[in-house]
Amino acid sequence: MNKILYLLIILSFSSYASDDKRIKFKEGSRSKILNEANKQNKFIFIDIYAAWCGPCNGWMKNIFQNARVSEKFNKTFLNYKVDGDSFEGVNVGIICREDSFPTYLFIAPDSKVIDRIEGTMSPEGLVQEANFVLSRATE
Repeated sequence: MNKILYLLIILSFSSYASDDKRIKFKEGSRSKILNEANKQNKFIFIDIYAAWCGPCNGWMKNIFQNARVSEKFNKTFLNYKVDGDSFEGVNVGIICREDSFPTYLFIAPDSKVIDRIEGTMSPEGLVQEANFVLSRATE
């Protein structure tokens, strides 16, 4: 019995630690996120996903939990995740012209779409894309 309790304690701590190594996404309405980004003068990274989408789920497990990716995105962007099949997700998709899953958008604080990714890429590629977006901000 003590071994089981010990194992549960260890698993709960390892689960807690892994939460620190994933992108932290905000939820809510697009307008709320835009207002917050404008106040903080931050770019927004939007993940438009679908629960049934295999590549979307793969990104959640393999890309968004990558230490380098999560460090970059948690520090630099307001990260917003929206289910493309939900009412809010359909609205975001219409406004941002999303037509496939997964779609990832980089939005300026003034709500202009700066960059879009459709499909998948490596963690390194995503960090490079983020750096590209940020370099455009200083132009």
